[in-house]
Amino acid sequence: MKYQIKQLGLGGILDQAFSLIRNHFGLLFGIVAATIVPLQLIIGFLTNHLQETIKAGGDVQSLLILQMVLTVFIALPLSVLVNAAVIFAVASVYLSRPTTIGECFRHGLKRLLPLIGTMILAGLAIMGGIILLVIPGIIFGFWFSLSQHVTVLENIAGTTALTRSKALMKGNIGTAFVLGLLLWVIIFGLSLGAGVIPQVHTRIFAAAFIQGIVTLIATATFVVFYFSCRCKAENFDLQVLADAIGEENVDQANEDDVEVVTG
Repeated sequence: MKYQIKQLGLGGILDQAFSLIRNHFGLLFGIVAATIVPLQLIIGFLTNHLQETIKAGGDVQSLLILQMVLTVFIALPLSVLVNAAVIFAVASVYLSRPTTIGECFRHGLKRLLPLIGTMILAGLAIMGGIILLVIPGIIFGFWFSLSQHVTVLENIAGTTALTRSKALMKGNIGTAFVLGLLLWVIIFGLSLGAGVIPQVHTRIFAAAFIQGIVTLIATATFVVFYFSCRCKAENFDLQVLADAIGEENVDQANEDDVEVVTG
């Protein structure tokens, strides 16, 4: 299926993002179903057990250590890997390039260390800006909001990726702010819906499923936004069109060759 690869407004970005999720749900949810969802289930049941132990007055030190280890050494690196895999998957289907879950994870693993390094640099810059005068930190946050997409999709990292993200965000900060606000409302509403479920186990399963869906919505939205920014900054839509025409010409030439041979 062909998608609108061009500079888009808020409605267009959200429409394309939800279309991507709906049309390729098996591929995209498969990535989070194998990673984020089971991890959230483990964390959810562990947290529930921790709360029950606290109420019963039991020893929670070992549980707290287990939760910390799970979060720092498993959850955080895994979330970065999944983010990279989903970014690659969404970008691939958006550009009508076939891919598989395995290929998405392989690309994510290849870009994992550069992505972590870029995220650390961006985090330090944002934290430094907040410590100084707050406002610079907020500005840095917007400037570098596409640095992960740049790192995953353009094979650059570090300060180069931050500079590239800043260039793409020029004139697009307002759109990014509203998109982030809309996503927050959607995420809050979904999370609130899971939170009111009275049965504990059902609530944990619902929260894990929703976390997977939330990951897809947020990532797909900002992947489409990334390409919209590229179309605005460097006419990426014309490049895609030229590539498509080139492929059609090659296919047509191949068909003509077949006709000549068979004739």
